[in-house]
Amino acid sequence: MQTKTTSLARGSLLLAGSCALLFSAAALAGGHTGGSSAPGADGFTGPSPDSFYWRHGFEGRLDEFTKVLMEAIEKAGPTDGAGLDLSPEQQAMLGRSVARVIKTIRNDVPYQHEANDALIKATLTTIQFAKDLGKMEELVAHDVKTQTPMIARVGRMVQEGANPELAMIALTERTACFYQLVEEYERDGMTMRWKSPYGNVLAVSTPMGQHDFTEEWLHTNYTVPLLERQAAIMGMELEISPWQADGWLTMTMKVPSQSAAAVN
Repeated sequence: MQTKTTSLARGSLLLAGSCALLFSAAALAGGHTGGSSAPGADGFTGPSPDSFYWRHGFEGRLDEFTKVLMEAIEKAGPTDGAGLDLSPEQQAMLGRSVARVIKTIRNDVPYQHEANDALIKATLTTIQFAKDLGKMEELVAHDVKTQTPMIARVGRMVQEGANPELAMIALTERTACFYQLVEEYERDGMTMRWKSPYGNVLAVSTPMGQHDFTEEWLHTNYTVPLLERQAAIMGMELEISPWQADGWLTMTMKVPSQSAAAVN
């Protein structure tokens, strides 16, 4: 089965505490939405509080926005068996989340923000902290430990005869740790292709001195060992492409030959 998706749901995972504010000179001068406060003693004119942040445009009208949104979704008619039986609470959550995505996408100073922006920054901050302390191996081990209860269960299912494709799904399309992080991906059975999500932020944060590594370094020292160890927990093997200049990476999962022979 082949699935293709571009996830827009990341707006529901806004880790506000991890969002370091990145301001250009234009932003500090009131470049968000216009307007300014009175000049200080040195003549500097800063932005007015009302112009210092972005809006989604539906403030005070989220109930109305949610109703129109649900009508549009029902009219579009989701495919692949996706249900529309959302509770009133889930509908309200959807409305808030989409409004946050709109607000995030409107944020284009000093760079175009994406819906996964807060999650990217939280991840990069964690990686930078571990890199500075020389503890990348410990970070990967901790991340694997955190995921083990879920992926070990899937591994047991596969070892007992379930479709091995479940193992690939467990690391990607089933978990928000992947589909909220990655904006663009496509899966075909046991092969997943995705666009590395970190470049947009690193292009701005690295020159500013917030981070001192590249996407290629991150791929080699974090993404690859993390996925390989997660797959091993499930009794699976991975082949992951080395870093590609266009940022598109390929991962193929397979059952080790001895395990496959044991099952057969």
